[in-house]
Amino acid sequence: MSDDPYWNSGQDEPSGRFSGGDPLVTDTFERWWHASMDVVQRSWRTVGLILLIGVVLPRWIVGAYNNTVRTPDLDMTRTEWGTVVSEYSPSVAVGVIGALLSLAALYVAGSAALAAVRTAAAEAAGGFLALGEAFSFGFKRGGTFFLWLLLAWLTVAVGLVLCVLPGLWAIFALSLMAPAAVFEARRSPYARSIQLTHSAFWPALGRIIIVVLVAIAANLVIALVGVLLAGLWHGVFAPWLATVLTVLTEAFMALLLLVPMIWIVAASLCSYAWLRGRTESVSATSLSAEAAGVAIDPAEPGEPGHPMPNE
Repeated sequence: MSDDPYWNSGQDEPSGRFSGGDPLVTDTFERWWHASMDVVQRSWRTVGLILLIGVVLPRWIVGAYNNTVRTPDLDMTRTEWGTVVSEYSPSVAVGVIGALLSLAALYVAGSAALAAVRTAAAEAAGGFLALGEAFSFGFKRGGTFFLWLLLAWLTVAVGLVLCVLPGLWAIFALSLMAPAAVFEARRSPYARSIQLTHSAFWPALGRIIIVVLVAIAANLVIALVGVLLAGLWHGVFAPWLATVLTVLTEAFMALLLLVPMIWIVAASLCSYAWLRGRTESVSATSLSAEAAGVAIDPAEPGEPGHPMPNE
C-alpha cells in the first residue's frame, strides 16, 4: 500500500496493516486528513473546553498583565520629524513577574495539551474522560513535560538564530512531543518525536508543514488584528478606556485561536498514530489504554491483529 501521492517517499507501507476502519491509525494522506477532521468533529467540545481553560485563559492573563501593568512604563516622545517613539523600560520587579507568569502559562498550556490529546484519544476509542480526570492526567505529567518544552523552545530559538533552517527542522522534528508524552511516558518525548518524524521523513514533513502553516497563519493574522485594534483604541480613546478595550480585545483574539488549536491537536494526534502504525500494531483503543496505563487483551475484537466481527 503506497503512501499519498503528494508526499510519497517511494516506499510502500507494510501490507495488510490498515483496514481503513480505525479512527486514528491511517496510511494515506487522504485518510489522515479525514481522520483529523473526524477528531475535530467528535471532540471539539471537550478538547475546546480544555484548551480554553488551560491555554486561552493563561494567555489572556499574560496579555492583560502586559497591557496594564507595563503600560505606564511606556514613555511616548515625539522626534523633530514628528515621529512618535516609545521608550520601553519596565522595572526589574515587573520584568521578573512577567517572566514568571509566562513560565507558569507555558506549564499550564503544556499540561492542557497533554489533557487534550488524552481526551481526544479516549473519545476516538469510544470512551469518555471527565474534565477533572483530563486535567489530573495533564498536570501529573506536566512537570516533566514542561522541562522538555523548555528544551524544545531553546532548540528552536537557537536554530532560528543561527541559520533559520535548523530552527525550522526543530519545529518539524519536535512537533509530536505532546502525543509522545501522553502515550509513551517512559520515553523522552523530545527524542521520540525526532525518531518518529524521521521514520518517514518526507510524508511526515508534508503533514507537519500543513499543521505548522495553519498555526503560523492563525497566530500572525490574529496577532496583527489585535495590534491594529490596540493601536486604534489608544489613538482614539482615553488611556484608561483604551487599556480596558485592549484587554477585552486580547480576550477575543485568544478565543479565536481556539479553532486552529483544536485542529492542531487533532492533526498531531493522527500524525503520531499514523507514524506508530507504520511499524507497530496499534489502534485507537490500544493507544488510549496505553495512555491510561491499562493492559489490553489483543484477542478482543477490534484490537490490532484481531479484526472486527463484520470484517
